[in-house]
Amino acid sequence: MVFGRLLRMYSKSYERRPVLTLCCVNAMLGIMGDGLAQGMLRYDAWASRQQQTAHLLEEHLPPKLQQHPTNHQNDGQQPGLRYDWVRTMRFAAYNFSVAPIAGGWYILLDRLFPNPAAATSAKPRRINWIPVKRMGLDQLLFAPAGLVLFFTVMGFAETRTWHGIKEKFQDAYLPALTANYKVWPLVQLINFTFVPLPFRLPFVNSIGILWNGYLSWLNNASKRYEEEHYTLTHSSL
Repeated sequence: MVFGRLLRMYSKSYERRPVLTLCCVNAMLGIMGDGLAQGMLRYDAWASRQQQTAHLLEEHLPPKLQQHPTNHQNDGQQPGLRYDWVRTMRFAAYNFSVAPIAGGWYILLDRLFPNPAAATSAKPRRINWIPVKRMGLDQLLFAPAGLVLFFTVMGFAETRTWHGIKEKFQDAYLPALTANYKVWPLVQLINFTFVPLPFRLPFVNSIGILWNGYLSWLNNASKRYEEEHYTLTHSSL
């Protein structure tokens, strides 16, 4: 079975080089997430052109970031039809770099909230609140901090200015944090309850391919908005 072979390969690699293994797997899953986001945008652009309708995905963006038809009526090009490899490599590099931080965070949570020793008596088993505590601290601290890091790095990588980082936060941080709390508490509760420590980050990022796609899509929408806003502002001067 292919999945079983991949699992064994990952286990052997993790035993030999845990940090490098987490980094490489995280980078590959980041590539898949950004590829998914760009593929969805390409399909949406193609479908809207064929049916002469608005971009369906735009309806799920914050109103400020939604694209208006007049923005592209003069450039003769439908947005989203060219694959941006630089964007994908930027996303992969970010995922590669933050993997040790995320892996270390899971180790810290295990130390702060160790699993209780197995019961040896016939007493009734108590509810294990350890996964809930880990999930609560993860969502209270690491989730918002992780998004701060993501939009700071992406904002600086795209604009090389602190003003660009500020605009990235104004455009995308709160929508991303709101979406996070709709998805990740349940995923992390499952993760901390059933998944062994070496597999927690790959599990999260396997489920998170869609989340990576969402972040990539939201980040790119913010980048597009700021570029268009800059062009309109300076063209009117």
